[in-house]
Amino acid sequence: MSMQKQDQTQSWSGLGVGTDRKSFLDKVSAQIPEYEAERAVEAVFCALSERLSGGLVQQFREQLSPDVRELMVACHRHRGEEPAHLDRDDFYLMVANHLNAEPENVRRVLHGVFAALHTQLLEAESRKIEGQLPRWLQGTWAAARLQIDRPA
Repeated sequence: MSMQKQDQTQSWSGLGVGTDRKSFLDKVSAQIPEYEAERAVEAVFCALSERLSGGLVQQFREQLSPDVRELMVACHRHRGEEPAHLDRDDFYLMVANHLNAEPENVRRVLHGVFAALHTQLLEAESRKIEGQLPRWLQGTWAAARLQIDRPA
């Protein structure tokens, strides 16, 4: 009698529908294989926490599984500072600098991380978060949710 090894993915049973950290990072890697998934997630979360209100960041975090939630902390560079009202260019530049990436590749990074995030969130929460994002970020958020308009 042979035993088969089965890979198990923990399921998140909280408000969101997400999975464990490894599965989440695997989804990011599948979207943007040219970037280290954890660094890309950190760069996007760092910029989001700089741009969004503390209440929205907390609401966002609460939708994630506990081990994915650990990834969503403000960068060590920005802890203790009030969120800045970054415009689009500053936001994109912050993500690009964090990853040492070209600014023109940032939308693809955002789309990849957002697509993975949407697997962690309930549809209603995703729409609520979208409504509170800056207009220039809402399109990328919505496109990632609907799995359309993936930047090349």
